[in-house]
Parts: sequence; structure tokens; C-alpha cells
Amino acid sequence: MESKQSTEGKWSHGESIPVKNVQALAESAAELTLEAIQRYIRPDSPNDMVALALHGESIPIVDLGRLLDSQTSQQEAAVLKSACEEWGFFQVKSHGIPDTVLENLRNNVEYFFRLPLDEKNKFGQLPGDLQGYGHAFVQSEHQTLDWCDRLYLVTQPPHERDMRPWPTTPVNFRESIESYSSEVMRVTRSLVQAIAKNLGVDLDKIRDTYSSQALRMTYYPACPVAHDKILGFPPHSDISLLTLVWELNEIEGLQIKRQGAWVPIKPHSKALVVNVGDFLEILTNGKYQSIEHRVTVNPHKERVSITAFHNPKFDMSVGPLSEIVGGELTKYKTLRVDEIAKVVFSSKLDGKKTREYAMFSN
Repeated sequence: MESKQSTEGKWSHGESIPVKNVQALAESAAELTLEAIQRYIRPDSPNDMVALALHGESIPIVDLGRLLDSQTSQQEAAVLKSACEEWGFFQVKSHGIPDTVLENLRNNVEYFFRLPLDEKNKFGQLPGDLQGYGHAFVQSEHQTLDWCDRLYLVTQPPHERDMRPWPTTPVNFRESIESYSSEVMRVTRSLVQAIAKNLGVDLDKIRDTYSSQALRMTYYPACPVAHDKILGFPPHSDISLLTLVWELNEIEGLQIKRQGAWVPIKPHSKALVVNVGDFLEILTNGKYQSIEHRVTVNPHKERVSITAFHNPKFDMSVGPLSEIVGGELTKYKTLRVDEIAKVVFSSKLDGKKTREYAMFSN
């Protein structure tokens, strides 16, 4: 498994200024003061426009078992279609990922984030590479920072893995990452097949749009002194085709922007949160839209999540599919993936930068 191939210029490339470890700051009661965390304080309160319940609605739930069953697939495909068109977010249950795969990775991720800082830093980011332990998209010494630490790895396809930042502690961590990566890729493949069928698109035309995968394991410490003034992640949409999130300890924090309000997503045991990414919005000419989302911070409990980004091949071009556009106005340009990624990764995540760059001016 010690294959090594440079991923420079691929889904791991990007500059980020090193900043202080958030977990260590949060664990030091003496240092956890408003003055000490000033760089994390947001000018506008993150609690603005929070809708604890929006007309009693919650994001749709798609049952993958029913979606793959010939007797129920048509009904469940309609649920998936509505979720993609009306929400851009849904949860998928009955995904078939074995409990042992989930438990092994959960134990290893929690163990890794409990390691001493110098041990975690052995797998830290190198200049010009987003892979490894650390932070991302820190472009300025004056930039407001996110309240999280993360471990980012390119996981699929296997020949593009750089094993240097893959932790070796615990001893079976790499094996558990690989097992989970393969399982999530299987789930994604099934979802994309169903999405293609719903759209009336030949699967071969979009097969390469989700062949690259990266995992981001993120630790959001609790912050009792200013949880309402900071964010784990700021509002943004994902530069991906589909993103799948597993909320390991089922702590709320993920919120989506809907009808001008921030709607919290309540985690479901053994379910994955799925969202439409920017590339799927472009491919569907806006029929499916990627939705802005953010992560808030809990005052008493840490939140741990694993995000799986599924992306197109880095050297391909992506634009609206002719079968979907039909006689309608083409809203998005056809652009190379590496060109879009360069623009998005050149500054901090903020809003819908991919859409702004790819959309025709009208």
C-alpha cells in the first residue's frame, strides 16, 4: 500500500499559511479567552437568520436499499429527484457500509485527534500541498480563521495517493481509511447512476466526473466562551460533484441556507449527509443547485466529521450537458476542471465562487 505518486497540481494542490492548532488552544483553559481567540471572531453574529424549524421541514431521506431494489427503485428515485431539485441536500440511509468499517474508522479518527500535537504534526501539510494535518485556505495574516483542525487526504483513485500524510498511528488507521474510502465510493457510484437515470443522461458521459475522491477528517472543538461568535466553517458551496458527510459523534453543527435562513441538519444514526456539488450544478445547467452551508460550534461538545468529496478528473472539461440544456439558455461555460480549482483554491472558501466563475454574465 506504500504506493507514491506526486499529486501536485491535482486535488491536493494549494497554499495555506500555517496557523495555531485550534484543539490545543481550546484545551487550554487559561488561553481560552476572547482576546486569545480574536482571529476567530466573526464581524457578524453567526446566529443571524437561524431557522430552528422551517415550516416543520427537514432535509429529505433517501433509502439506498429501496433505490437499488427493482420493486421500489422507481418510487425512491422520485424521492432522490425531488431532493436534488428542491433541496440540494439529503440524507442517505441503508447505505450498506458495514458497522465494522464505521467503528474502526471512528475509533482511529478519535484516537488520532487525541494524540499529542507533535505526533499529529508528523503528518502535517507541506508547502503547496493541502494534504495532511493542519488548516486550509488561510491566505492572509489578518484573515478570520475557522474553529477547526483537519486531516485531508486524496484517497481515490489509488494510484494518485501520496502515502506520506496518511497517519500510521493507530497502526490500522491507513487500512480503515482505505476500507471506508472504497465503501463511500460504492455508495456514490450508486447515487450517480440513479441521478443519471433521473436526468435521462448516459452514465458513460458523466463517469469521469466523480472518479477522484478526497477525505477530510475534521475536529471542531467546543468553545464555551464564544460559540455564538465563531464558525467551524464559513458559508460556502462544495467544489465537487457529490459530497458525502458522516457525522461521527452525531453533534449538530452543519447548517444549510434555505429561503434566506440557516437551517440546522439533525444527524441520523448511521446515515450520511449528501449534497449536490458545484460540478453537478454546472452539468445540469442549474437544474440541481449546490447549496451554501456552514458549520457552527457547540459550547460544550466537540464535533467530528468525515467529508468525502467526489470530483471530476483534474484534466477534463466540464460544462452543461446538451441532453439537459435542450433548447434552453446555457447558463454556464465549459471549463477545464484544473482552471476552476485554481480559482477556488486561490483564496479562502466563501460563498459560491465556482458558480460566480463558471456562470455566463447575463
